[in-house]
Amino acid sequence: MIQLHIESKKKPEIYRKLLLPKNSSFSRLDEIILLSFDLDGADYFDFEMVKKDGRESKDKICFLPKNDTDLDTDEELVDEWLRKPGDEAIAQVIDYSDSFTIRLESNEDLSTNSESPLCIAGVGNIHTGKLDKINLEEINELIEDEEAISLLENLEPNYLILLELTNDLKKLKPWQYFRDDEVVAIHFEDVDYKVLVSVMGAGGEEFGLMIFDMELGYNSLSKILYEKNLSSDFSYGLNALTVNFVDREELDQADYLLIKDYGLSFRGKKNWIQFRSYLEGTHPERPNYLEVELLIDVVSRMINITEARKDGWEYPQLEEHQYPTFKVQMDGELQEIYILQINMSKPTYECYEEISMFEKAKYKKKPKSALQVEYDVFYMPFGVESEETNRTVYPIAGLLVERGSNLVIEHELFPMPKTPPNAQGVLWAFLQGLEVRPSKVFVSKELSPMLQPLAKIIGVELVESELPYIREVREFMNNMSMDLIEE
Repeated sequence: MIQLHIESKKKPEIYRKLLLPKNSSFSRLDEIILLSFDLDGADYFDFEMVKKDGRESKDKICFLPKNDTDLDTDEELVDEWLRKPGDEAIAQVIDYSDSFTIRLESNEDLSTNSESPLCIAGVGNIHTGKLDKINLEEINELIEDEEAISLLENLEPNYLILLELTNDLKKLKPWQYFRDDEVVAIHFEDVDYKVLVSVMGAGGEEFGLMIFDMELGYNSLSKILYEKNLSSDFSYGLNALTVNFVDREELDQADYLLIKDYGLSFRGKKNWIQFRSYLEGTHPERPNYLEVELLIDVVSRMINITEARKDGWEYPQLEEHQYPTFKVQMDGELQEIYILQINMSKPTYECYEEISMFEKAKYKKKPKSALQVEYDVFYMPFGVESEETNRTVYPIAGLLVERGSNLVIEHELFPMPKTPPNAQGVLWAFLQGLEVRPSKVFVSKELSPMLQPLAKIIGVELVESELPYIREVREFMNNMSMDLIEE
């Protein structure tokens, strides 16, 4: 490994110390500097050598990443140009005023087992010029390559700490202080990351926590809070982490063994601890290393928040999509500082199918009939293995059923996720396969707005419905084997 000191020329106090594997290219260094200084929105650097082999460079050697007219930095290695401690180069961001001095501090074999680049020290925010404390863990998560991140995710999670913290939370019985709809937000200031947490158990049935990522999971939480009739396959499209307190017989054998392996045991109803990671279209799994680290932070903060509620903190009166936010500050102190307002815009859809005038005319030439059909797209309750993910996935079924007879006219299985283009594409294929044009197509409330742009172009009348005939077919399919459905 070689050690570099990278310092802003405009703001000399702001710097990063980086460890770089030997044989690293300038293109890799380019990427790492951008990420470690939070300049990933910038273009790239022009590197200029100013000192080499301990001597001033008489010839200013400039080269751009992937620029064939100068030195090709994909092949030029940093340690072939910065060879002696004190050797320097200037990195100038193309089309920006930011520039940095790069100084080699050491090229000796350093005591690290990592083969990935690392940021080992630094000070300051390049955007504000303030000498803010930096988060080394966050920077290293950004600059590590995909292989290193994969390795991190596969590390053995610290379940002992999580189990002990979760048991402490259980003793506080947070469901006695929070209703299911009294969602709180936790803002981790050091990494500027927010999660939303719902306490389950006020209704006396399911006990625990549901944790939603702001970007990936808020759609799931919003549906739970504000939609009255959720689809029967809603849980298959869920994005969340859960902490559950369940009966002994509700545990999978693997969950039971995990608890036993750490020498723990619980007694009584709804006292056994279970953790799950839900990702849309996949079977819920036990959380991985990074998810457990997040759960440790969240559960410990929910202990603090529950204690604050016991001590008199009252949940405020809020409008829809507003949440009281507790901010975890740099020193670890927890403080409520604001109400988080999430602005929800109504989704808009278009016709995603490329339908030619010939195809549209051909379809409209079909005789219109009294045929009424129901159409739906939903997750199947069977898991299948996928090469694209290490999780078991739920395939999606498209179904066209004749109303009245329950006759399945068309069906198709296709990979996740359930998207508007998929829903439109399958319906259009089904309608093209019919010899007649149905008078009405009944669809769910969820699919109706997604399908309207297609229906308008091809002249199909859509009717929102609870789809009673498809519901009967689905109940029958749930009891069939996957082999029979595929045949």
